[in-house]
Amino acid sequence: MEKLKTHQLKKYFCGKEYTVKAVDDINLVVNKGEFVAIVGASGSGKTTLLNLIGGLEKPTEGQVVIDNTDIFSMNETKRTIFRRRNIGFIFQQYNLVPTINTWDNIILPIELDGRKVDEKYIIELMKTLKIYDRKEHLPNALSGGQKQRVAIARALASNPSIILADEPTGNLDSENSEEVLHLLKKTIKLYNQTLILITHDEKIAQEADRIIRLEDGKIVGKR
Repeated sequence: MEKLKTHQLKKYFCGKEYTVKAVDDINLVVNKGEFVAIVGASGSGKTTLLNLIGGLEKPTEGQVVIDNTDIFSMNETKRTIFRRRNIGFIFQQYNLVPTINTWDNIILPIELDGRKVDEKYIIELMKTLKIYDRKEHLPNALSGGQKQRVAIARALASNPSIILADEPTGNLDSENSEEVLHLLKKTIKLYNQTLILITHDEKIAQEADRIIRLEDGKIVGKR
């Protein structure tokens, strides 16, 4: 079942004497439950593409369709609500709020949306990710691997249909990277979610169902 489709997606940055084609006419289909890795050199357009898919940036041209909804046909307010309820983001820098504990960091997006927290689901999620015993800890009391697991839990807390991960293991050593990836794969399979992950690590990319290679804003290879 088709979960995501981009159609002639473009993002150009134009100056007086130059145009940077960060994303250049990308057509991509991702199915429900699929794990897709996007790889490419620095400057190939990976992060821009992910930001477009997530509605964080507006395209110069083209469409992003999620669950048969063109997200850029919405106004900014409706798109923000759609994004908050349907897309989970995992960033390399964790982006945890330093003054609140693990539990509150995880449930923060749900509370911001004015919805009731499903505590049973959150506890199950935290136990799956091996951080339930850290629920009262502030971020500065967590290791890098634990912070990334909290970030994953926060992304999954709203039970979104798509997870977008930008170099989620980039700040971790090899042992922690493997464990975080294993836990991420386990959780998306358990909750039947779709994962699109950016990485420069070929070993991590090989764990995906499919690999998309970008170069100069274009898809140059698929596996």
